Amino acid sequence: MNVSRFTRKGIFALVCGLQLAGYACIAYLLPRTEFAWLMATCIGLFALYYFVNVSYIDGAHFKLLLCLSVAVRVLWLTAIPSLSDDYFRFLWDGTLTNAGQNPYLQVPAAISNIAGPASGDYLSMLKSGMNSLPYFSPYPPVLQALFFLSVKISGYQVGLGVIVMRCVVLLAEAGSCYFALALLDYFKQPRQRLFWYALNPLVVIELTGNLHGEVIMIFFMLAATWCFIRRQNFVAAVLLGFAISTKFLPLIFLPAVVAYAGFKKGMLFSAVAIITAAIIFLPFFNALFVQHIGESLGYYFQHFEFNASIYYLLRWVGYDVTGFNLIIVFGKLMPLLAVTGICCLAWYKKITTLQHLLERILFSLLWYYLCSLVVHPWYITVLVSLSIFTRYRFALVWSGLILLTYATYLYQPYEEITWLTALEYTLLGVVLYYEFTRHKSDLLKQLTV
Repeated sequence: MNVSRFTRKGIFALVCGLQLAGYACIAYLLPRTEFAWLMATCIGLFALYYFVNVSYIDGAHFKLLLCLSVAVRVLWLTAIPSLSDDYFRFLWDGTLTNAGQNPYLQVPAAISNIAGPASGDYLSMLKSGMNSLPYFSPYPPVLQALFFLSVKISGYQVGLGVIVMRCVVLLAEAGSCYFALALLDYFKQPRQRLFWYALNPLVVIELTGNLHGEVIMIFFMLAATWCFIRRQNFVAAVLLGFAISTKFLPLIFLPAVVAYAGFKKGMLFSAVAIITAAIIFLPFFNALFVQHIGESLGYYFQHFEFNASIYYLLRWVGYDVTGFNLIIVFGKLMPLLAVTGICCLAWYKKITTLQHLLERILFSLLWYYLCSLVVHPWYITVLVSLSIFTRYRFALVWSGLILLTYATYLYQPYEEITWLTALEYTLLGVVLYYEFTRHKSDLLKQLTV
């Protein structure tokens, strides 16, 4: 028994060491153009992630896994993101705000100089690293506050600015884990489910590593959920307003909340959330702001395409029939299809429990992504955060499959590999079919209440 226990501890230590080594390689050694090495490392990390969550789910390892979750994030502290160049735009927007300028009013390509102590070399470096020079900023005010804070503290130093942002991200992740544990306890679910999120390689790489804003949104979303179940509805609505002011995505959760809470209470809750978001937007508000936000959303839905599913099928049919890419047509159709599906999911039958509410929100989000023209890897982290409270694990599988999209960076200019996208969604479809079949009786019971 002692030998067995010693062996088990040794394997656990080895697995933890391998995970730390894998994340260190991605953080400090592997550029995104090294697709083969990147995929090999990610496959290894997902294998270790699965092994740990299956073999070490007992309470004795809980604190050790919690320490591992912290360690795999802290090691990124001084790393400059190599898998994403969005941080250049983050610092650019923060520099504009720090200079007293509204970051929503001009595109970077139209700005040659920013008032203040920022050097020309610093600004040139930011512009040369950006992939969004001709576009208005798409980042809502909560993220703009983070960008401003990073520039203010760093004094126009890119490396230090990244460290400041990562410190805030680490605090947000700690808060998310705290509320996730509280919710798991409330639902009387195993606390070890936390590690399906906390040790998920996609979550670690895209949120802590690449600094994507979903990390802040998830924190506010889970905090709002915790207050909601404690019947602190006003506080929950305000927190959801902060989530909306971080990313617009939580707006699609409101139909399910209205369906669960009842029309009067649900609409009041939604109104408080939207008014909170509107107040947060006020410092940046003017006519040009509204116009430019509209243009940003228009570009997103009608000009960009990446890792889509239903849209790519429609695009293929459109090419076959007309010989043209009908993105302008389908870009208007897909949001309508998404909203229709989300409303049907919310109101088709009454939502009777809080867990059913989270499942409806999970499937609303899934449907939204299936209807989207753009599905970046970090988008799926929101699904992962919700899935740990439900019976469904398709988000965990998708979080691994979506890393195939990094094959896009093998080419200059970037070119998406269609067969890899087809493989990703085919395997996701198989997993969804399996899960729906497995839980068919429960789903039918929910939909016939």
